[in-house]
Amino acid sequence: MTSDISTQFSFTRFKQDLIKKDKRRLLSWANCELYVAFYRNASGQDLPGLIQVDSQQRYVASSSQDTLKKAMTNIKLEDDSKIVIKTLSLAELARNAHFYHLSIHLIDQDDGLAIGGVLMQLLGITAILEDAGGKEVIYEADVFSFEPEGNAETLPYGAVQYWRDIALEYTPDREPSEINSLYVFDDQLDWDNPLFPELPDNAKALSKLSSSAKAFFEHMRVPPLTSWEEKSATPDVPEPSYQNSLLGVSKLSTFNVLRAMVDQDIVPVADDIALTITKDSAHDDEPADSAERWEVKISFTTPMGFNAVFDPDWIEASLCKANTELPDTTGTHLASEKLRERIVNHLAWNFFQHVRSFVKTLFSTDLQGLLPGFIVNSYGPFQPDYTDERFPCLARFKCGENGVPVLLLGPNEGNYVCMPLAFEEIPESDVSPLIPRRSELISIESKSMPLAERYERLVIPASLIDFPGHWYQGIRVSNRYLKTKFIFGMHLNSLINEMGKDRATTAGNSLKWVVAGCAAAALIGVMVVMNL
Repeated sequence: MTSDISTQFSFTRFKQDLIKKDKRRLLSWANCELYVAFYRNASGQDLPGLIQVDSQQRYVASSSQDTLKKAMTNIKLEDDSKIVIKTLSLAELARNAHFYHLSIHLIDQDDGLAIGGVLMQLLGITAILEDAGGKEVIYEADVFSFEPEGNAETLPYGAVQYWRDIALEYTPDREPSEINSLYVFDDQLDWDNPLFPELPDNAKALSKLSSSAKAFFEHMRVPPLTSWEEKSATPDVPEPSYQNSLLGVSKLSTFNVLRAMVDQDIVPVADDIALTITKDSAHDDEPADSAERWEVKISFTTPMGFNAVFDPDWIEASLCKANTELPDTTGTHLASEKLRERIVNHLAWNFFQHVRSFVKTLFSTDLQGLLPGFIVNSYGPFQPDYTDERFPCLARFKCGENGVPVLLLGPNEGNYVCMPLAFEEIPESDVSPLIPRRSELISIESKSMPLAERYERLVIPASLIDFPGHWYQGIRVSNRYLKTKFIFGMHLNSLINEMGKDRATTAGNSLKWVVAGCAAAALIGVMVVMNL
C-alpha cells in the first residue's frame, strides 16, 4: 500500500457528487480505501480515533496518509499511547458510523468535510445487486446481533440479516408487488436447534444467493469496530430480582436482564407516566343507551429522553372506574406504583417475545391487554388484578404442531385469560373441545380458528397452557438491537401521532445530509444542512 491512495478516492469529485445529490455516484465510492486514525492505548488495544465537534463525534479519515498524520500531530494523548494509521474502505467506516450513530470527518490538504446521517446508511449498508432473473435490485441491510452477547454458545453477529428492497431515486408508481425485501440466513448453522430463534417464513439461505449477494452478506456480518465506551445494552439486574411462581428461577434469568433494561431505561417513575382519558363519542349505529366508553392513552418520556407513544385503548368507563389502580374520571392522570410495575412487566414480556423472532414491529401495540376489556369467548369482562405479580407472562397455548405464544393476563374460573402474540389460523381439527364457546371461534369459511396478534383476549383452560424451557432459555436477538429498534419505532410513532393531530394526509419525504466545510488543522466546521 502506498502512502497516498488519492487516486482511488477523490475528495473533490466526491464532494461534487454530494452537492449534486447523486446517490448512485456516491455509492460507487463505497469500496474506496481511506486512511483512518486509530488510538493505541497502553495495553496495546487499538480503538478508532474520534473527534468531538459540538455534540457530534466523528471518525477521522483521509485519502492521504501524510495529511492525516499532520492533522493528528497536535492531539494530546495519555502516556504510553499513540496514534496509528490504518486503512479501511469508506463502506466499512460508514457501516460502523451508522452502527454507533457517528459521523465521518474527511480531511483533504486544506479542506474538510463531515458526513453523517442517511449518507452513512447509503455508503455503509447499501448495495446494488442482481436478483435471480438478472434484474438490478438495491438492498439496504439490517443486521441482527444476538444474546447472550460475546458468549460462545450464541449465534454469530450477522447470522441473520434483513435486506430491504429500496430505490435510490423516488418512484411514486412503484407497486408493492415489485418490492422484494427478504431475510437471509447462514444455512451452515443448525437451525433445527430448539434454542435458536425461529426463522421467518420464506427466509433465504445464504448458499442459494449469487456471488455478489454472498459478498454483501459477508461484508455486513463482520463485527463492528470496538467502541470507546463499549457497554452492555442493559443495566445490571437489581436485587431482589423479579420472580414469578408460574415459571421458576431458571426460566427467568435471561428475562430479568431484559426486564432491567425496560425498568431502568424505558419506563420512568410513576409520576412521569400519563394516562389521558377522553370520552369516546357515540357512533351512529349504537343504541342510545349504550355504555359510556373511554379512550385511554398511555404515554411517557423515557429516562433516555425520547417520547414513548402507544396505540390508545377503548374501554367501558365502568370497567375503568371499578379498578382501584385506574382513574375514575376523564382527564390526564398519573400512574400508580402498581400500574407502573405492570407496565414494566407488560412491555418486558412483549419485548421478550419480539427478541425470540425476527418480526419487524414499531412496538405501538405493546401495551394492548394492559387494561380491562371484554373476552371474545366469555360472557363477562376481564378485570386485571394489578397486585397479582404472576401476570403478565409469556406462555404457550398448546394447539397444532408448535403451539402459539400468548401473554397470560390473569386467571378466570380455572382458565387463563390470554392475548395471542402471533397471527395464526389454527385448523379446526387442532382446536381443543375444552376451549369455552369453541364453536363461536371457528370461522365457517376457513374451517379454522383465527388468532389476531395483540388484539383480542381469550379464555384458555390451564391444561392447554405450558411453559417450554427453550422459549425462555434460548438464543435471542440482542437487547442492544431491540433498544435501537424501539427508539426508532417510538420516534416514528410520535411523527405519525403529530401528523394525525395536524390532520395531514401526506408528509414530505425529504432527507437531510449534514455537510460541513472546515479547516483540516483546526478540525472545526460550520454546519450546513442540505435537503435531498
